Amino acid sequence: MQRKQKILLFISIFILAIITLLFCTLNRAYVEKESDTILLLYNGNIITMDNSITKPEAIVVKGSRILFLGKLQEALIKAGDTAIKINLKGKTLIPGFNDNHTHTLAAGSFYSEIILWNKTCEDIALIINEEAKKKKPGELITGNSWDYPTCPKPHKSILDKAAPDNPVFLTQYSGHAAWVNSKMLEEMEISKDTPDPKGGQIIRDKNGEPNGILRDTAMGTSEYGKFIKQILSPDTHKKLINKALTLYKEAGITSVQDNTWEPFTVRLLKKYRDSQELSCRFTCWPLGDSPLYYAFTWFTSFNNHDLWVRKGLVKYFSDGAFSTRTAWLSKEYADEPGNVGSPRYTPEELEKIVLHAAKDKQQITFHAIGDRAVTEILNAVQKAQSLYPWTKELRFRMEHIQIIHPDDIQRMKKLGIVACVQPFTLCNPQKDITLLGKDRAIHAYMFYSLFKAGVPMSFGSDIPAEVDYQPLLGIYYAVTRKSKNGTMGPLNRKECFTPYEALYCYTMGSAYAEFMEHQKGSLSKGKVADMAVLSNDILSISPDKIKDVKVIMTIVGGMIVYRNDVL
Repeated sequence: MQRKQKILLFISIFILAIITLLFCTLNRAYVEKESDTILLLYNGNIITMDNSITKPEAIVVKGSRILFLGKLQEALIKAGDTAIKINLKGKTLIPGFNDNHTHTLAAGSFYSEIILWNKTCEDIALIINEEAKKKKPGELITGNSWDYPTCPKPHKSILDKAAPDNPVFLTQYSGHAAWVNSKMLEEMEISKDTPDPKGGQIIRDKNGEPNGILRDTAMGTSEYGKFIKQILSPDTHKKLINKALTLYKEAGITSVQDNTWEPFTVRLLKKYRDSQELSCRFTCWPLGDSPLYYAFTWFTSFNNHDLWVRKGLVKYFSDGAFSTRTAWLSKEYADEPGNVGSPRYTPEELEKIVLHAAKDKQQITFHAIGDRAVTEILNAVQKAQSLYPWTKELRFRMEHIQIIHPDDIQRMKKLGIVACVQPFTLCNPQKDITLLGKDRAIHAYMFYSLFKAGVPMSFGSDIPAEVDYQPLLGIYYAVTRKSKNGTMGPLNRKECFTPYEALYCYTMGSAYAEFMEHQKGSLSKGKVADMAVLSNDILSISPDKIKDVKVIMTIVGGMIVYRNDVL
């Protein structure tokens, strides 16, 4: 493990050296070229998410901004004869979706790899065996999205038999665990005598031997190595970003708040922006407490007026995930007695991070899934606010919040913490019962309780940590709290959102989370013209049918970036 860490450090230094050579290109000034193109959208069901506006008959867009909303006759005059007229044919127009939590490069990679979702252990063995036949001995085999409900007993011996001559590294669907074979364990220098790293677990059999399951930081640097190879290959890098951009525009996503982490992707996004190839707005995050943080901070620059590629908050991990039993809980997992998860930091270390951010007036967020993680972060923020009164205005965030003590809901409101959650985590109620026990599972995912209490609420996907990412499916989960096929749930009907509330969280709520509520999130005069056209009105159809609604058109900054044959 130590050798791997040294290799990672060497690679990081190598990256910094290369980035230094690119420094000049990263710091070019940007001035957006405003178009004179005028769009007129009419004859549709227009949902503005702006309560100050009477339901308009038409919208006029000039360049990248909304010029007018109101009566059709007046809109025709404002638009003029040269306008591009889009007859919505009764379809529904909404603000573009703003995903509060994405991993864009990883998403492109994820959807370009073997996806093992819903596969049994036997299915996976067959798939890996077929892959091994295509590989040379010693060549790495990767895949993603296996999970315990369909493969309950993953073990290195299964992969050893399927691919005896190749290291195998299969990422669990949450991204917080890996299933590896003996060859991979050898490469990672993990043996019976290897201790669990801080914030991770090497799962072992009754004799103490590693069984092939590595959780959180025990996954080592394999994922980092793959990540670095991808960004250092220009062709691969472009291919993966293009794949993710296609997914976004087809889903009506016009903004993402992205775990970008490194300067190379920022540079590529800026190149796409300059050539008007960028079809989605990005707020880019560095990862705190990481070598990549320094590369991102030192060698990227951002223009405060750039609404396409912006600098965002700094992200930290406080714990792991439910499905890998590494989320930091106040009580042990129902199916793993004695295990309360794996905190990434001690309470004292969390406090140090929060105090430093508050002092520097830097917005931060914590990945926080377990209730103990949430409590400890709130303790740290409460201390920060007592010393630095402006902390509340920084809109500190928490990502995920899959379980929270009821007393901490009011604390979140009082401290001004933004709840940035992903409704896709509601997809498997039965799994939550297995992990937490029925009593706790019923009271998990208290998203609506947070929203109702006045905690600022934002929706997103965490693509590709969750298998699905489409906002309309996310709204379905928030409104129904059922499984994707509708056969399981809801465990707690009181936590269901209305469709309007869910849409608000995906638009205005996400804009607020990134300090952009005055620029986007609603269809309002003067805001950027980021919109999506839907096949149906999600506010009036049966909630069970929301997931089946189609995106017909996506418009970003007045540009039509996606259009199917319906309009």
